[in-house]
Amino acid sequence: MSGLRRASGVVAALLLLWVLAAPRALADTVAFTWADARITSPVGLATDTDHSLYWTANSTAEKNHTTVYAVSGDGRVGATLNYPQSTTGVAAVAYGAGKVMVLDKSPKVNTLRVSYMTLSGLVVSGSLPYHFWEFAVPETGQTVVALIAASNNQLYVVAQSGHVYKAPATPSLSGTNKLTKISDGIAGVTGGYYDATQKKVVLRTATQIVLTDPATFATTKTIEVPAQTGGRGITVSLDGASYLLTGQGSGNGVLGVSQSSSTPSASPSDTSTPTASASPTEIVASTPAAAGSFSRSQLFGPATRMAIGVAFVLALIAGGVAFGRR
Repeated sequence: MSGLRRASGVVAALLLLWVLAAPRALADTVAFTWADARITSPVGLATDTDHSLYWTANSTAEKNHTTVYAVSGDGRVGATLNYPQSTTGVAAVAYGAGKVMVLDKSPKVNTLRVSYMTLSGLVVSGSLPYHFWEFAVPETGQTVVALIAASNNQLYVVAQSGHVYKAPATPSLSGTNKLTKISDGIAGVTGGYYDATQKKVVLRTATQIVLTDPATFATTKTIEVPAQTGGRGITVSLDGASYLLTGQGSGNGVLGVSQSSSTPSASPSDTSTPTASASPTEIVASTPAAAGSFSRSQLFGPATRMAIGVAFVLALIAGGVAFGRR
């Protein structure tokens, strides 16, 4: 009987642990699913609270034009904007001071281009006037993955290597502006944005969300991220409550991680091992690999199903213990 009592105690303890852990399986959810077949290889999201939407673009080349997409909070494309300029592939998008900004590679050697369109109060599909700045990168062999539009319209670009480059406070539309390296940063960066509420630059790697000081880019806090195939971009949700993590395009999910979560749980919709970032080779966006799709029903993904399975097994054990007592 003493053996049965000990077994009952173990079962009870395991059940208690499961009850405590189960809510964490639901802590990170699919915020929305890309619902437009045109979003094939999103470079991330840029949050536009002025118009209550997000901006994205594909990392694929386009001839004679470049397209950006206005995306609603449920993943649908509400409008497309384009400007008459070819691109070898967008590397990042950002929004600030009424401008949608697009980072890509300039035809000039070791030079970046930031093109921008100034928006009015209403966002509708069409072609808008645009301007662009060119920026010479002071180092070679860097793959740039993030465009940071910080306070006072100060621009930074961040490379996959972690290196951070600062643009002139007032870049010139004529000629080539010089970027200045200000930090070695952290390796493996895949995306980033400036969080005006927290007054932090928020970067992302395959395994972490990294909050940094906006002046020095020194790390102030790190948060684990859910596993996500092809994980790339990061931005803040329109309500300011969550980090949104982007991976693959159409049919795949954008994960939401609560900003109040200090140790986010594993993704409920994708438990694959994060894909290691490629070694930097040149200033050009890297195209993510193909991945399986998400759906809203995948809120009950592998982590949750595993927890339910554990509960079922524990229930069988408990039943066996009870039967043994008779």
